[in-house]
Amino acid sequence: MRFRRIGIKNYLEGGFLALAMILLAFSLSVGKFPGNTGREAERISRAIGKRMHILDKHISSALVAGQRTWAGHHDLPSDMVIYRYIDDTLQSWSNQFPVKDDNIASRIVFPRLSKPGESISSPLADVTETPTFVNYGQKWYLVKSERLGNRKVIAGLEIVDSMSDESPNGVNRNLRARRNYAIVPLSESSGSAVTLDDRPVFKVTAASIPGQSSTTHSTMIWFAIGCFVIASLFHLAEKKNLKRLLLVLAGLFAVILATYIWGESMKNSSKLFSPTVYADGQLFNSLGAVMVTSLLIIFFVWCSFVTRNDIFRKILRTRHTRRTLWLYAGAILLMIAGVFLYVHVIFRSIILNSNISLELYRLNDLNRFSFLVYLTLTGLLMMIPLLAQMLMPALKHLFGFRHNIFSAKSRTVTASVFAVYMVAMAGTLGFKKEQDRVTVWANRLSIDRDISLELELRRTEDKIASDQLIATLSAISNSNSIILNRVIESYMPRVSQNYDIMVEIFPENEKDRRTIAYITDIMTRGVPISEGSRFRYMRDPGERSLYIGGFAYYNQGSGVTMMILRVSPKSNRENKGYAHLLGYSAPGDVLIPARYSYAKYSGKVLTSYKGNYSYPTIVDDDLQRTIDETTSGVVRANGYTHFVNRIADDDLILISRPKTEDFSYIVTFLFLTLIFYFCLSLLTLTRTHPRKRERNYYKSKINSAMMMALIMTLITLATVSVLFVYRRNNANLRSSMADKINSLQTLLQSRCRYVKDFTDFNTQEASGILEDVSTTMKSDITLYTTGGKELRSTTPEVFDLMLMGSRMNPDAFENIIYKNKRYYIGKETIGSKETYFLYAPVFNIQGRMIAIMCSPFTDESFDFRSEAVLHSITVITVFMILLILARFITATAVDKMFKPLTEMGRKMNEASINNLEYIVYEQEDEVARLVRAYNLMVHDLYNSTKKLTQAERDKAWATMARQVAHEIKNPLTPIKLQIQRLIRMKKNGNPAWTERFDEISAEVLRQIDMLADTANEFSTFAKLYTEEPVEIDLDRLLKEEIDLFDSRDNIRFAYMGLEGATVMGPKPQLTRVFVNLINNAVQAIENAQAEAGERGGEAFIGRIVISLRLSTKEGFYDIVFEDNGPGVSDDNHARLFTPNFTTKSNGTGLGLSICRNILEKCDAEIFYSKSFALKGACFTVRFPRKRS
Repeated sequence: MRFRRIGIKNYLEGGFLALAMILLAFSLSVGKFPGNTGREAERISRAIGKRMHILDKHISSALVAGQRTWAGHHDLPSDMVIYRYIDDTLQSWSNQFPVKDDNIASRIVFPRLSKPGESISSPLADVTETPTFVNYGQKWYLVKSERLGNRKVIAGLEIVDSMSDESPNGVNRNLRARRNYAIVPLSESSGSAVTLDDRPVFKVTAASIPGQSSTTHSTMIWFAIGCFVIASLFHLAEKKNLKRLLLVLAGLFAVILATYIWGESMKNSSKLFSPTVYADGQLFNSLGAVMVTSLLIIFFVWCSFVTRNDIFRKILRTRHTRRTLWLYAGAILLMIAGVFLYVHVIFRSIILNSNISLELYRLNDLNRFSFLVYLTLTGLLMMIPLLAQMLMPALKHLFGFRHNIFSAKSRTVTASVFAVYMVAMAGTLGFKKEQDRVTVWANRLSIDRDISLELELRRTEDKIASDQLIATLSAISNSNSIILNRVIESYMPRVSQNYDIMVEIFPENEKDRRTIAYITDIMTRGVPISEGSRFRYMRDPGERSLYIGGFAYYNQGSGVTMMILRVSPKSNRENKGYAHLLGYSAPGDVLIPARYSYAKYSGKVLTSYKGNYSYPTIVDDDLQRTIDETTSGVVRANGYTHFVNRIADDDLILISRPKTEDFSYIVTFLFLTLIFYFCLSLLTLTRTHPRKRERNYYKSKINSAMMMALIMTLITLATVSVLFVYRRNNANLRSSMADKINSLQTLLQSRCRYVKDFTDFNTQEASGILEDVSTTMKSDITLYTTGGKELRSTTPEVFDLMLMGSRMNPDAFENIIYKNKRYYIGKETIGSKETYFLYAPVFNIQGRMIAIMCSPFTDESFDFRSEAVLHSITVITVFMILLILARFITATAVDKMFKPLTEMGRKMNEASINNLEYIVYEQEDEVARLVRAYNLMVHDLYNSTKKLTQAERDKAWATMARQVAHEIKNPLTPIKLQIQRLIRMKKNGNPAWTERFDEISAEVLRQIDMLADTANEFSTFAKLYTEEPVEIDLDRLLKEEIDLFDSRDNIRFAYMGLEGATVMGPKPQLTRVFVNLINNAVQAIENAQAEAGERGGEAFIGRIVISLRLSTKEGFYDIVFEDNGPGVSDDNHARLFTPNFTTKSNGTGLGLSICRNILEKCDAEIFYSKSFALKGACFTVRFPRKRS
């Protein structure tokens, strides 16, 4: 019974397959069974206990800290909040609760009129020492308080964040709740209670998360798919044949098809399969669909490449091999064309039908989808060299063409071609998509007014004009904020989401001329939005859209009060800070990236603009001529690319961006070339390298040492360069931020010199000052009280919507108040973005701190991050290229340095009596001494060899003379004896002498023939040094010689030739070699047939097979002579080619010896073996091919 041997591949295959099945079964079954909320509640209870223990330590630390010291904790975890109060006044805090009012002291009711949306009392005022599960904004906390004297600490542990993207159920990740459970208050009827110190605080319920059905355990499914693919590849690697290939491809096709269908069900919950990222038709309905389809192609080509040897062997065994090879080559060429066409189609489709950027020189536009696309395209392009390598054996058999696709030169060329294609496609199609996008921006920029807003204003203006509460409040000084809240909450709640609304009140007795002029100008400028409307459309000094409404209210005793209602899009502040960070965009507005500038011309006059480019104020003749001459709508001038969009005859919009430098394209090309070269090199790892045996050579060791030194040097230089640029950019950024905060601080202090304290900032005048400074510096400003509480902001909705906490950053507060820093710069997170915030104290003329100002830094004039990344990529790319060049240069230098030693070794290996060569080395170094010693040795050896050769030649001639004398003497002796016998018989008168005469004459003639043969043998030997080599057609010569012998009935000849087999050699001598070998075979067979007949055995038919074929040794032909004769005994193998040895009764023993001598003079060789097919002798002549 035979047992199959199980190897490591079998274990790996079985392990991955089992793991795939387990993961798939688990991912599909989990979620279908009801969850055990009790067990989950116990787990969360333990986690809550550990987190609260940490929180209690920080509470104790805050309680015992001094009253005048900052009790904020820099090491407080982000899911915990601590507020410390001194006499019910917030003194320090770490992290923040999402509440606007953190004042736990009692409040009066009046503020409710100014901010009706706020509570009368703070939600923190109700916190007790017992941990309670409460809701603050979008978050749920477990809060508690502790008191020590006049110090009180309110602390909270975040439990749930309903807006969190980190987990589908929003539960704090530190609690390690499973995704199919939700946390709810104790008031819920279902679920299991989570306890803290044996007291229930909230419940855990089994919840169905929206979109979870299709994404449940999707990670496990992906791992299961990956394990199955790996198991399939191991299964194929175990036995690489066609049958197993078809089986593996069928399995992979089924799995990938199932993945494609599964991806269809995930389009609403996974961005990878969502059509919002990319979609183009039914097949390519998502980026995930493209990747899955591409994987099928990659696996098909890879598996076919792995089994290429078995496929080709089967082709060579077919009846019509040449026709099958043509079909195979055609199929491979079609596959290469198909893969490239597929790459081209999906590359074009993804660029034109998605928002995915593939222009590597635009780093800010790249995202994870860009990486996935490039990964997919790289995998597909790598299949083309594999297919080309599969084509090479067919081309070799059909045309004799040989080429290694994975040689260093071919890899370099292939990588360069792929890189050029990728850069050209991404650049060309990316620019086309950019033109389409710019056209959309231009069309939207051409529309100035918001019709939907004007309809809303028209609907509400009469209600505002007749509002008696607003009329009453307008007579009260500093009632602007109360009126504003009344207008927003009662009439414009939806408008306020996208527009800034400002209220200005002017009493009847206003005497200031500038104020009167301002009112007159603003009420007469612009155009009414409709006939009889109180609102007018106009543009502000920054050429942005603006709606102004004028309302007059009469109050007995105070007369007529004028209210100006200003409505402006939030996007008007998109460059100021918060709007840019949060992506404000009013309906109909255009958010153009910061690197673009635009200008609008009406009647050839500049009417509005944005950005850093210096546009001309009018369209002069030169600019008009340039615009008229362009046919593509693109003008490149002054280092910028300008997109020209005509609106009317004299109206146009120019949108401009900095021109992409050629250097960026070159760096991208080099970077992609390195990536492709690296990937192609990875494909060669499984191939055998003939130079592996040289890894222990000194040359290889020196190369390795030099490469390591180069690598370390280049890595050090690259690191230092990148760090230098990073630190320089960081220093420049810090300097820019310091300049900005200093400017803001100076401007604000110059306008607030006479402000006594922060309460004065509640006036309308203070609000105007803040807006003026904000507009001048193009930056949002937030003022905090000296206690760190938000007071006034140019973007108050950021705080109203709880996008930012009502308290300033605790680190900034500590540095400014307790450490007396002049300013503080720190990173903070707002929304999903992280940016720098600038803080500085504001002093009045008396040097008293009246407020703390804050401004987000969003200046994009210098993109330090992109510059640093681009510089790093450039440096790494250039250094990698230098490393590769250095590798070739050092290898060449080392090879040149070791060339004399290598040459010396080669010549010593090839040294023979007739082949001693000197080494030419003209340099004076350590190697020169060794070369001189070697040349001296060669000189001495040549002289010694010459003397030895002369002595051997003399000895050989003496031996030859004795041999010739012996060969001549042998036949002369019987001749002499026979003739003497005949003479005696004649003298004696013996009548029988006449009868013996014929017999003796025949014997004499036979001996004379032997003398002639001996003379011919020596004549042939003499001619070896005189005949010139000529071109010989081996195939034709062998056929001619076989025809001369193929006339016997009892011997059959078979010949397998090779057309076009040409050699250089002495034709008569080579003919003699072939004749001798064929004649030996014929004589051996005839002798064997005669012996068989004498023994009465069965007569057999002799067979002689002569083959001409390419030798296994490069550059040689093999001429094989086989017969079914008795062959040569093992004892005679060693003496077969020595002189005087023969197995024939009438042989001279010189034939094979002379044959070998002839062949050696032609750099050929001859050797004997036993014929496996015919069981007789087999002589193989290995003759060098003619060199072209």
